[in-house]
Amino acid sequence: MAYSANAVANAFIDRAMKGKIPDLTPMKIQKLLFYTQSWFSKLYGGRSLIDDSFARWQHGPVITSLYHELKGYGAKPVQERLSRAMFSKDGTGIRFITPEIDSSDTDAIALIDRISDVYGQFSGTQLSAMTHAPGTAWSIKGADGSIITIDEMANNIHPSKTQ
Repeated sequence: MAYSANAVANAFIDRAMKGKIPDLTPMKIQKLLFYTQSWFSKLYGGRSLIDDSFARWQHGPVITSLYHELKGYGAKPVQERLSRAMFSKDGTGIRFITPEIDSSDTDAIALIDRISDVYGQFSGTQLSAMTHAPGTAWSIKGADGSIITIDEMANNIHPSKTQ
């Protein structure tokens, strides 16, 4: 099952709120999602966990819609889960939706936990530098704004983090 970028971001925000990931800035969230998508695609035959695309931006891979959702934080840590206001179906009011990973999706949860353990220790800037390393999916074309394909992500994960 593919999830919204906000749902996967919320999984990392939850872990940060529990003290499992330090300094979870918007940049760091973007890079954690990138590694999550890359590893999911590699492990599960080119499938996507996130139903959005990453673009090649100056500071590495970015989901544009998530960037706009989080840009108000600047370089400060994200303090709360992402929610959206929606009108109720019967038109009687507004309700808030907070996207999240299905609790029965053990593959997604296990991978998010593993990404948190392996990559969560690094700052957003360090993760950005890692995505720029030669041989990574971002480095194939550099900061040209193009979409990074699922195949590129699955087959070009940072060399020192492939174990």
